[in-house]
Amino acid sequence: MKTLLVRSASGIVFVALMLGAILWNQYSFLALMLLVLIGTLSEYFNITSGARGTSAKWFVIVVSVIIYLKSFLLDSLPASGNPNMNSMFIAFLQGLLRLRDANLGLNALVPCAVFILFGYELFTKNEKPFVNIGWNITGMMWILVPLMLTNKLYFERGGFFLVAIFALIWIYDSASYASGSLLGKHKLFERISPKKTIEGMIGGIFFTLGFAFFFKRCPEFNMYSSAEWMVIAFVIIIAATFGDLVESLLKRSLNIKDSGSIMPGHGGFLDRFDAYFFTVPFVLITLWMIDQLRSMMLIYDYLSK
Repeated sequence: MKTLLVRSASGIVFVALMLGAILWNQYSFLALMLLVLIGTLSEYFNITSGARGTSAKWFVIVVSVIIYLKSFLLDSLPASGNPNMNSMFIAFLQGLLRLRDANLGLNALVPCAVFILFGYELFTKNEKPFVNIGWNITGMMWILVPLMLTNKLYFERGGFFLVAIFALIWIYDSASYASGSLLGKHKLFERISPKKTIEGMIGGIFFTLGFAFFFKRCPEFNMYSSAEWMVIAFVIIIAATFGDLVESLLKRSLNIKDSGSIMPGHGGFLDRFDAYFFTVPFVLITLWMIDQLRSMMLIYDYLSK
């Protein structure tokens, strides 16, 4: 009972902090994402330290923070109005911000960071440099890239849409846990995660799709129809399941139970965001497909008149 109360209390605090930071303003959102980035990368390097050679922990974290900040700046909305001509330096910076390319982050910054990690190994004298490079790039692709894509979601779709994505992940996780605890008999992936059951997953799917169907009735979530929300929710369910299983695979290969202990009863940063990291790119692809379908329908309606 005490464990359940601790888990519930820490979960409520976690949700409140997430919602407040996402919805308050873009700077609280930035602070939250930086906390997640640094915290998750730090945990990742801590738990993989025994499986690698010389650790590049703080080098990778510093490089990732710089790239994330540049990505945030590139994706953020351009300043409105005319440049401040009282200062030529400020006017010059404002002019540069108006010319920024939001795609530069993934198209150029991430490849540059990857090659920087290759170069870093030249100075480590590690006997197996490419093992270390593999671990470093895995951490960057698994953690940094989804957070860079989160900037795109936040600035293009809004904070409430991002809240909806987290809400669907949380609903699925909670419903799967409850359904599995009550009805679970058949293991979903026993080799990787013995506690997950097929019954739990089915219950999670049922409740998540049910909640998604009614999302449109909320004014903040009416940017998509009920059918579109259910499609988005289904994609989230599949991606979140694989994200959770992949993190379980990592922990099992390292013989650990949790990635950290930042949240009592819930584990660490990676335990809390593993499903989300896997979900983001698939959600973006799904949104692109929905937008394309909408455009095709508009063209069809126009031509059929």
